[in-house]
Amino acid sequence: MDELAEINLNFLPDDPDGIYLVGGIVRDLLAGHPPADIDLVVAGNIDRAARQIAEKTGGSIIDLGKKGFDVLRVASPETTIDITPLEHPSIESDLQQRDFTINAMAYDIKARRLVDCTGGQVDMQHKKIRMVSPAAFEKDPARLVRAYRMAAVLHYSIAAGTEAAIGRHRHLIGSVAGERVWAELVKIFSTVDSSPVIMRMAASGLLTAIFPELQPAVGCTQNRHHPFDVFDHSLRVYDALETLLSEIDARFPRLASIAGNAQLSEHAAMLKYAALLHDVGKPATRQVDSDGRVRFRGHAAESAAIATAISRRLRLSNRQRHVSDAVIRHHIRPLFLYLASENGSLGRTGTVRFFNRCGDLTLPIIVHAMADIMAKGEGMQERDSGFLNFCDGLLNAYIDYKDRQATVPPLISGNDLIAVFGLSPSPRFKHILNRVDEGRLSGKLATRNQALKWVGTYLEES
Repeated sequence: MDELAEINLNFLPDDPDGIYLVGGIVRDLLAGHPPADIDLVVAGNIDRAARQIAEKTGGSIIDLGKKGFDVLRVASPETTIDITPLEHPSIESDLQQRDFTINAMAYDIKARRLVDCTGGQVDMQHKKIRMVSPAAFEKDPARLVRAYRMAAVLHYSIAAGTEAAIGRHRHLIGSVAGERVWAELVKIFSTVDSSPVIMRMAASGLLTAIFPELQPAVGCTQNRHHPFDVFDHSLRVYDALETLLSEIDARFPRLASIAGNAQLSEHAAMLKYAALLHDVGKPATRQVDSDGRVRFRGHAAESAAIATAISRRLRLSNRQRHVSDAVIRHHIRPLFLYLASENGSLGRTGTVRFFNRCGDLTLPIIVHAMADIMAKGEGMQERDSGFLNFCDGLLNAYIDYKDRQATVPPLISGNDLIAVFGLSPSPRFKHILNRVDEGRLSGKLATRNQALKWVGTYLEES
């Protein structure tokens, strides 16, 4: 209570009768965390209260209300204050309509007292997410995924009765706008240790309710190298990925020299999203050869196509869709490189071509491929360990590639192709420059004369 009593309320009207702090700010203050924003419930005219608060804070008033739901925001340089009307006879009856008990507490500013009629403080002490009432999810099905988001962010568990209710109401998530579902999911993916929460979402059935495209993966068996079905394997990839991301600094300290960690941390949430969906196309591409061997020809492209449709439904940004598509579409390429290296057909140019094709998403793609192999079975086989060692070398090669890219300037330009060889800009023109650049970045071509000689030979032979 001391934390609530000490909050600076000088921004409020002189007479705060019927004004309450509500929701997350109360929870955060009780937990000893500085609140980010402030939510108020006002009994009476919210327009008058907003004007008075704006005058005191020097803020501006923004109407965020939608049909049947009034919200005024006072935005000032110091804070953001959202104001909603008290829509029920008392603050207690208002709190009874909220989602979870830890969000259903209020602070009566005039009386300087905590209003906790649902047991929020007790649930905070036990670190529990508990629904206020059995009707909570029917009133707003977005709360189904919000429960797991809060569990991930706060490191709380979900009460057994609440999780059972989520399972019973999981079908309602389909009625929620995609962007609202994604707003909750991306916050889960952005936490560093969300794997247990994702496992709980899978156990309750909510994960496949959000991603019905994953349902065929349940029970979809794989080949003899994969003891887990496609769905369980995908969950294990998610878990392995989080472990790998947490160890990346210690495992590859040289990555910091090329801002590699920034690339990985920036894309961590999308890597986890891609981990869940990277094999979503396997059931549709599953084939059994005459010898009984199970194959999934073209599953990466099929998975990328399905994931694109999911991303559009959830209203991901163009950048988010690009990242997830690239990781899913190219997640097998590092394995192909490994197989080529094993049979002696992988040269430096082939590696550079992979780096060029994947661009700034090279690191995320390699890290995903490592997690994919780590999640194959209960233990590591010799071939799997060999692949991980290969990926270690591939990452080091990428660091060298980035160093060379930054320090070694292009050996020739389009002007050289025009002046020396009389070529004109065309698709072939660009192809030649790309091949020369591959030679530069792989170390095969070191000077302008070597590059020009290579072009001359190439033109004679083609």
